[in-house]
Amino acid sequence: MDNFNFGEVFQGEATSSRRPSRTATRFRQSYNEDLIAPSFEPEEDHGVPNASSFPCYDFLSNAGLLDDFLTLVGKAGLTTYVGDESEQYYMLTKIFVESFKFNNKHYHPTVAFKIYGKPITMKLGDFCAALGIAPVGTARKIEDNPKELLELYRGITNDDSRTIQRGKIRNIQLPAIKYFAYYIATSILGRENTSNISSYHLAFLIAALTGDTPYHLGALVARRLSNKGPIFGGTIASRILAYLELPLDPTDMKLTPIRLDIAAMKSHQFITTDSSLDNIVYRVLFADGEEREVPLPQPDLFSIDRKPWSRSKEEVDEQLKIHSFHQQHDSEDAEPSYDYTVTYPGASSSTYAEYDPSSSYYGGATSWAPWG
Repeated sequence: MDNFNFGEVFQGEATSSRRPSRTATRFRQSYNEDLIAPSFEPEEDHGVPNASSFPCYDFLSNAGLLDDFLTLVGKAGLTTYVGDESEQYYMLTKIFVESFKFNNKHYHPTVAFKIYGKPITMKLGDFCAALGIAPVGTARKIEDNPKELLELYRGITNDDSRTIQRGKIRNIQLPAIKYFAYYIATSILGRENTSNISSYHLAFLIAALTGDTPYHLGALVARRLSNKGPIFGGTIASRILAYLELPLDPTDMKLTPIRLDIAAMKSHQFITTDSSLDNIVYRVLFADGEEREVPLPQPDLFSIDRKPWSRSKEEVDEQLKIHSFHQQHDSEDAEPSYDYTVTYPGASSSTYAEYDPSSSYYGGATSWAPWG
């Protein structure tokens, strides 16, 4: 193969700096330049790799979100990537991510990393081919609060006035879009904190909602991998290994698979804590902190084919009245109408976590300090 060189010492202008030791400092800058800087206690920052997440198709199907989710995946050009549920491995992922560098030369951008003990350099285009992502769009670093991304954030949150850096994934209103954002946050742009949204997520969402790719998605993945922070990227490392036709270390340990199932979505405050696969109740958050609890599926209310990609409180309330009316008149044992209005203290920040030992979401996951 001619798209990488073994043993090559990678050098070049504008190379991302090497990751420092993950126990070298008490406080470090954010590993995503679009986010508020977190801090990690040294005893908690061991560089333990975390598995990339997979979608849960049972949850998506029961919630009536599967078709919209697959549409978003297809428009973003991620069908191949999302469909890959290959095994992920501990040392493969750890070494790959900790050694990863991105050199964004104007004409010949490259990435460099190690597969076990082998130093490898790849063209950015080949890296994209390995991931199954089209190498199109600008690879330049995204500036702070670009107009088109800020407009998108406000459009999908019913005009949340926060800047992108302080925005929350929870503020996204349509459930299929929100689920897609959580998938991006825990898989292809994986990191432990999934409360904040970033320009990286919004660049993927522009592609998923419009089919346009103004930003080079492969370059965004490369930038994320070259930044500091908890180690994710197991699916990426496994795809690179397969693309380069390199052998797996037979002594390497498998990472426990993680799915964005019903327990995971409870921990993200996506649904109510008493939801089940037969009774999924979605939590819609509004900018004033109020929430509505909406039974799913609701194809008329939440379809991504309807613009704008958010709903007003009045529109949601009207749909809930219609739902309550039909629910009462379709049942001989009708119960009194339910009040779906809920206000949660600190509703705009994702802090709730529910433990469910039956869920793969918690299997092998590492606990990190919350973001500041």
